[in-house]
Amino acid sequence: MSEINSPYTKRLLAVFMIAVMIVLGYTAYKTNEINTRAFEVYLEEELIGVVRTQEEALNIIDEIENKLSNTYSAECVLDKDLNFVDTHAKDDELVSNKELKDFISSKLDFLVAGYAISIDGQDAGILKTKEEAEEIVDLMKSQYINDTEGELLEVGFLEEIEINKDEVPLNSLTSKEDLFQYINLGADEIKTHVVEVGESFWTIAMMYDMSLDDLIEANPDKNPEKLQIADEVKLVIPTSMMTVVTVEKVEYDKDTDYETIVEDNDSMYKNQQKIKVEGQKGQSHIVSNKVKHNGKLVEEDILNEQVLKKPVDELVVKGTKEIPKTMATGIFAMPTRGRFTSGYGSRWGRMHRGIDIAASSGTHIKAADGGIVSFSGWQGTYGYMVEIDHENGYKTRYAHCSKLIVSKGTRVYKGEHIANIGSTGRSTGSHLHFEVIKNGVHVNPSKFVK
Repeated sequence: MSEINSPYTKRLLAVFMIAVMIVLGYTAYKTNEINTRAFEVYLEEELIGVVRTQEEALNIIDEIENKLSNTYSAECVLDKDLNFVDTHAKDDELVSNKELKDFISSKLDFLVAGYAISIDGQDAGILKTKEEAEEIVDLMKSQYINDTEGELLEVGFLEEIEINKDEVPLNSLTSKEDLFQYINLGADEIKTHVVEVGESFWTIAMMYDMSLDDLIEANPDKNPEKLQIADEVKLVIPTSMMTVVTVEKVEYDKDTDYETIVEDNDSMYKNQQKIKVEGQKGQSHIVSNKVKHNGKLVEEDILNEQVLKKPVDELVVKGTKEIPKTMATGIFAMPTRGRFTSGYGSRWGRMHRGIDIAASSGTHIKAADGGIVSFSGWQGTYGYMVEIDHENGYKTRYAHCSKLIVSKGTRVYKGEHIANIGSTGRSTGSHLHFEVIKNGVHVNPSKFVK
């Protein structure tokens, strides 16, 4: 009993009690520190609340993103990030999950994951999935690899084509069909013209200030000779933004042209020639690699050429003798100067087989072309008339003359004075009645003289 009450024992017991109190106090402190540990949640730099764990806020973000993804059938991501700062807070200082969710939703916009088709570094459009982008690239190729001439060796693009993932606003996405058309045709919309009565490719080209060749190229499915009313004619030549490059190994037989050899003959006139030996094309068997851009041949590498039949050169004999002035040139000149008064065709119930040119009596009439005078004299209702045989299948007649300058059998040159205008025969006034006869048949002189 005396040992327990000793001063030493009392001091030892006091130290022990102090140690216990320290341990209990530290334990209580630690417990409180753990229980009050929390995180301030910042949306970018804006404090939006305090939560006990980061997972609470991150789960809310995931929940919002998942809901948006399901709603828009696209991979959605929010456009702002959450940041966390360590702190301590009591339970009544914490924000509820609903409050945090409502606040985040009110402050955030969202982006969707899109896949851009890039052509030489320029985005042509953005699609919802990578698969859609790959399908467009494959569709571009398939247009030109399913109808090849021979063995397809290579297929690719002239441009650098990439598919890049990016986060973009929802309204920047486009449909696969629209983007394919845009890339394939090089435009959002091809302008068209609806054919009306009397229109042709030529008139439509003039209407839109296009060349006829460009209009034909823009409409490969249309026959320019068989255009129908209400047909839709494209006014823009489609130009693809992607150039599909194919290399095909082909074999084919090819006609080879013959050469034309000219032999001079001084007994023939300069405007005369005849074929002495008929030329014949040869034939070769070709093996080559053809390089095409969007189906159009741009280069051909001949690998092998085997001659199947040699061509036969054509021999042409051409005259060197000077052409006499009285020989026909084949082009008619206007026979006189005056006023056009009547055309070729039906007139007063009868066929008018020439054209009438009114002028004062005595005005000179000139030969429309060189030839020999086959008639000169009075010819019934024609009155005084000159007929010239141009010795090339054509004859011309000059009627109602007041005076004849040339006689039958005379050779005349183009532009030579052959008669004077008058009003002889059946005539209502001073004029020239001019006719053109081709191989015995009357034709409209207006087709030959203006």
